[in-house]
Amino acid sequence: MNIPAGFLGTRGDLLMDLVVVAIVLTPFLFLWAVRLARRGEYRRHRNLQTALLTLLLAAVVVFETDIRLKGGTRAFLADSPYLGGSLLAWLLRSHVLVAMLSFGLWTLVVVQAWRARMDLNPGLFVATHRRRGYCVFAGTIFTAVSGVWLYWLGFVA
Repeated sequence: MNIPAGFLGTRGDLLMDLVVVAIVLTPFLFLWAVRLARRGEYRRHRNLQTALLTLLLAAVVVFETDIRLKGGTRAFLADSPYLGGSLLAWLLRSHVLVAMLSFGLWTLVVVQAWRARMDLNPGLFVATHRRRGYCVFAGTIFTAVSGVWLYWLGFVA
């Protein structure tokens, strides 16, 4: 499977460019969803969070498939001068760990909100929902920053 070149003008392919744009947009879309909740538009908040989570899951599955088809992470990053170095290795591990933890917590928050019908009665579990949401938001910020840094080290530098 040959993925076309990306649109950002780097060594990244189309899927890599789409993923990096998606992770950069995620914190902003997350904030938009929070704004909806603060305005009392709970159903729209829930739907946006659910759609965002679902789209990111699909993007990650496609992206991971792309990496595996190209021979794994080392083959995918073969043209990077940082391959084999401790900075890229540490950054990649940190990025994946925080992204996975954030995604897991985000999934839990969304599932609990659906089960509790928080779009109809936001009074239930609000404090816990909000605290967990802040943790997920912090994770999306870290994932976006580390993802852009990884993209730079892997496909620009």
